[in-house]
Amino acid sequence: MSVKVHPTAVLEGDITLEEGVEIGPYSYLSGEIFIGKGTKVGAYVRVEGRVRMGENNRIHHSVSIGGPPQDLSYRGEPSSVIIGNNNVIREFVSIHRATGEGEATVVGDDNYIMAYAHIAHNCRIGNHIVIANTAQLAGYVEVEDRAFISGVLGIHQFSRVGRLAMVGGMTRLNRDAPPYFITVGYDPVVIGPNLVGLRRAGFSGEDIRVLKDAYTILYRSSTLAGEALKVLEERYPENPHIRHLVAFFRESKRGVVLKSPA
Repeated sequence: MSVKVHPTAVLEGDITLEEGVEIGPYSYLSGEIFIGKGTKVGAYVRVEGRVRMGENNRIHHSVSIGGPPQDLSYRGEPSSVIIGNNNVIREFVSIHRATGEGEATVVGDDNYIMAYAHIAHNCRIGNHIVIANTAQLAGYVEVEDRAFISGVLGIHQFSRVGRLAMVGGMTRLNRDAPPYFITVGYDPVVIGPNLVGLRRAGFSGEDIRVLKDAYTILYRSSTLAGEALKVLEERYPENPHIRHLVAFFRESKRGVVLKSPA
């Protein structure tokens, strides 16, 4: 399967296109760019700087990848965007290169990023994640595997979204959204386990029961967060999901959302 480049596309610089790559009309590629097998780049797409894209990605029209970060501390140092395999990136998405020499903005594998979403400099996006329309991720945001980020929301720089978390639409996330739970609201609250996401991921009934108990201990009891984490460790010492949940809380720099609905 040969490479297909539309005659109106412009390619300049050190560009490698592997077998089966397609570049659509009026797209512009400039810089040190590698695009893996079977990736299809639509019309009016701009890819610039240092960008490495894996295999079988679908880049829809008017996407911008690798542009300079919207960061006043950026001084033109060489940095990059790294994108894995099997991602769908819809119309008008922007993904900026990192700040800091040798640093990268990273998007993993099998993600679905919907129209008008923005992924800022130094973000790290894991695998099997959905980012819905017009979600805005500021610099250094981290999103763990299988999270679901709803539309029309903002995530503050350095915040994290945990594994299999769901962040509701129009949320203003200025702290970390804990794994396995649903976080929503302008003044965010955690409303319970992400049951639909957990079931789709194949979690057993017992694991879901354990995470429901964890939610009750963390958010529906009078136990302080630090003590609640100790209770979880003592009650479920071998459960890998509890271990991940506890570690996420303890490693937080901005603080995890701790409020629940009244």
